[in-house]
Amino acid sequence: MTLQPTTRVWRYMSFAKLVWILQKKQLWLSSAEVLDDKWELMLNDRQLGKIIANRPSSTTAEAARDQAAKIVRARRKQTFINCWTASEHESHALWRIYCPSTEGVAIQTTLERLKMSVPLPVLEVTYESHELDEATPDISRIVAQKRPMFAYEQEVRVVLVRDLDDPQHPERTTIGAGIDWDPELHVENIWIHPDAPFWFMETVTETVRQLAPMLSLEGVPRVWWSKMSSSPPF
Repeated sequence: MTLQPTTRVWRYMSFAKLVWILQKKQLWLSSAEVLDDKWELMLNDRQLGKIIANRPSSTTAEAARDQAAKIVRARRKQTFINCWTASEHESHALWRIYCPSTEGVAIQTTLERLKMSVPLPVLEVTYESHELDEATPDISRIVAQKRPMFAYEQEVRVVLVRDLDDPQHPERTTIGAGIDWDPELHVENIWIHPDAPFWFMETVTETVRQLAPMLSLEGVPRVWWSKMSSSPPF
């Protein structure tokens, strides 16, 4: 998928997470260690085989494997990710995955606005057979690759990488890190779960009015029902 600057990007979340963003004016980047895919930043069998095959003659295969595992663990500890979906339309699947209770929302902006809003790389994820050629690919490449089974996500990622000895690295016990991000400046619209009750729309609208008053059109918050909530003619 080749993305354009005007391509819409979406982030699906619970109402509680929306309130956190509005109050803190931050984006949350999760540690690669806590993401759902256990293959995040992982070497594939071919890459690991190359590392073992090219090891110094004084190093055993087991030692080379242990060193590779150590490097991967360090990479996962130093990498933090904020995930968006690139699509011109909402995703029925992602509503179900990220907002199972129906009391959920999706914040939406454009790829260009997202890139301009953060001082970090915003990477388009590719979905291949986890077969990068390099034995030890650069972290900026491997963090933007996932297995084909996840292609439905159409993901773009805000990525923060901190060396473990960097004094600005988040605490080692943390599951993520927040970065400054003002939703009033960067969000275009907020969409309500298609199956949410009417009172939930009122709650979200009033919350946005109070916490992000600039996120309005002529005083009316840019909060809309999901287009999936419309009824057929008969």
